[in-house]
Amino acid sequence: MKITINELNKKSLWVILVSALTSFLIISICSKSSFLYPLNEWVDANCFFTVGKSMTNGMVVYRDIFEQKGLLLYVIHALAYLISNDSFFGVFVFEVISATAVMLFAFKILFLYDCNKSAFVFVPLFSAVVYSSHAFCQGDSAEEFCLPFLMCGLYLSLKSLKTQKAFSAKQLFCIGVISGCVLWIKYTMLGFFIGFVIVPLIMILRNREWKYLLKCVGFVVLGVAAVSLPVLIYFAVNGAIKDLFSVYFYDNMFLYSDGSQGESLLAKIFGVLLNTAKGVYYAAKKNILPAILVLFGFMYELIKDGRKMLANYVALTFFTALFIFGGGRHYDYYALPLCVFSLHGFIFAAEKTEVFLNKKGKGILKISAAFSVILSTAFSLLICPNVKSMLVPKEELAQYKFREIINETKNPTLLNYGTLDNGFYTVCNIVPNCKYFCNLNLPLDDIKTAQDEYVSSGKTDYVVTRGKKYQFENYSLVSSATSDYKGGKRTYYLYKRNNM
Repeated sequence: MKITINELNKKSLWVILVSALTSFLIISICSKSSFLYPLNEWVDANCFFTVGKSMTNGMVVYRDIFEQKGLLLYVIHALAYLISNDSFFGVFVFEVISATAVMLFAFKILFLYDCNKSAFVFVPLFSAVVYSSHAFCQGDSAEEFCLPFLMCGLYLSLKSLKTQKAFSAKQLFCIGVISGCVLWIKYTMLGFFIGFVIVPLIMILRNREWKYLLKCVGFVVLGVAAVSLPVLIYFAVNGAIKDLFSVYFYDNMFLYSDGSQGESLLAKIFGVLLNTAKGVYYAAKKNILPAILVLFGFMYELIKDGRKMLANYVALTFFTALFIFGGGRHYDYYALPLCVFSLHGFIFAAEKTEVFLNKKGKGILKISAAFSVILSTAFSLLICPNVKSMLVPKEELAQYKFREIINETKNPTLLNYGTLDNGFYTVCNIVPNCKYFCNLNLPLDDIKTAQDEYVSSGKTDYVVTRGKKYQFENYSLVSSATSDYKGGKRTYYLYKRNNM
């Protein structure tokens, strides 16, 4: 059956419309960055936003403002700050764009399995499963912004194997670009691309295709360089190359893991594998539905698609998990990249649904797609743990209560002391005047020493603490407030410099 250009354009338009609409609805519900929530008070999200804001105001990442994620993540937040400087609405815009891209690649993957109609039913459901999962946390994680690149990689990998065609130069360059983007957002997710090369590399070595191997390496390196050169130029121009490698690579590699792998090589390997197994167990326990769908995907590949496809699926998931969990830390949001593999769990049902839809007229497809979007939205409302904070008045949050006091001072300065960024910089639209503007999950003595010096010298007009009162020599307690946070309570304290 031939498909005309007009029909292809119409289909593409519907794919984009369904992806954009579903993404808008689901991210509005699931992300606390959306306009339905008073504030995304997640400390990680506020760290990213504060650094992006600081970049926009002339500060250089790592050199002038200390945080440990990649530059591209901060660029996203710098752009978000330009959209809205005291809220997460700009971040919400980028989250919708990111989720739309994820869905577009999900459509392309299901089209590879000839699920041309049922994709309109199952892609929205896949999106709801991913973004309402426990791993999504409160929205705006580094993992979330890596999902489009991982989905693109998954699509290119499956396309090559299903069509039995080698990667073209254009595809190889694209692989380099998307892996470069992941490198400069959060490089621990590069495990996906290690898994990506396993099956193709085995095939190349088996067939002794040395020229093609050089071509692959060359074009992938070009793609990585296309992303990396602007990053390196940014740091070189600002005299911060040393800061880049010290913070983003050294500190993350050697200070962020649990250090429990032992001294011998064998003990280290065993420790990494044990950490990975623990992390996967923890992730599956917290994200039962995505985990079940991933297992269904394994079963589908085992029964239906043959050894190469199964080996590819195993390599992708294993190395993704290995790089994420091998260091020994198991935060909830670490599991989000693994959720991309839950799409495979829908393929068998999508193929059966495709048979049914092919027997019906075009009207049933539109009804089914509309029903799927509605069902996905309802599913997100019922499942997403963030919903209980939806439509809470801003006045109930400590951040907005303190803002009324802080804004009484002209051009106020602020220090978030002893904890990660609690969102006071965000709602007060304050650019930090301290490099160590908050504490981080790094065993780095420099942070506490610097913050203590800021307080003892009275460097900022205000100091905010969480969960603990302090007796600061140069500051007096002027207010305290308690807010709900992820089902619990958090108490914040605001201190004002004495000589003001």
